[in-house]
Amino acid sequence: MTYELDSSHILLTIDRTEIIDISVNDILAANGFPGAQYSWTEQDSDFVENNPDDDIYLQIEKLGEKGFKATGILLKENRKAISGKQ
Repeated sequence: MTYELDSSHILLTIDRTEIIDISVNDILAANGFPGAQYSWTEQDSDFVENNPDDDIYLQIEKLGEKGFKATGILLKENRKAISGKQ
């Protein structure tokens, strides 16, 4: 069986080690998603710093044939960190 999903939103995982030195106004660009660039904010830095075990995602929206747009950062509770399992 095939299920077709009708959504224009994508989440890309961000490895914390790749952004360890990120600063406000630095740009995150998503390879393979033309136009998907996001400017890091002070609020993003605060969220990431205050939630050290959360997974980090870059939210991307598909703009039809026009390409893509990065819309923000999403933090999600890491279940492995909570349960202690690896």
